[in-house]
Amino acid sequence: MSRNILLIDKDPAIIDVISLILEEEGYSVLISKKPFNLQEVIHHQPALILLHNGLNNEGSFICQSIKYFQGTNHIPVIMSSTRPDLADISKKSSADAYIQKPFDIEDFLALIKKTLIGSESKNL
Repeated sequence: MSRNILLIDKDPAIIDVISLILEEEGYSVLISKKPFNLQEVIHHQPALILLHNGLNNEGSFICQSIKYFQGTNHIPVIMSSTRPDLADISKKSSADAYIQKPFDIEDFLALIKKTLIGSESKNL
């Protein structure tokens, strides 16, 4: 199983904290600041994408693009946001999972593991 996670966010502080947490857990973190580039996802083929959805809903569009394109639609996407309607947005965007910010680190890591295991079993 690949340990590469693509983090798509524009907040440098969030990028630093999440990267540090994931690297301490043995993941390799690839960082993409907006604007989003689908070719980057195709090139790196991460095991998982962590995607922030901001106030203008750009994360929803990015997730839909990832899930629409045959070269990336197998990659699980976890959306995160402070938005109270994140569950609905994630469902409409075809995200595999979501986590509300601020989140508990243990819950966050458990969700990543669960999503990766679920994705791995789908691809068998």
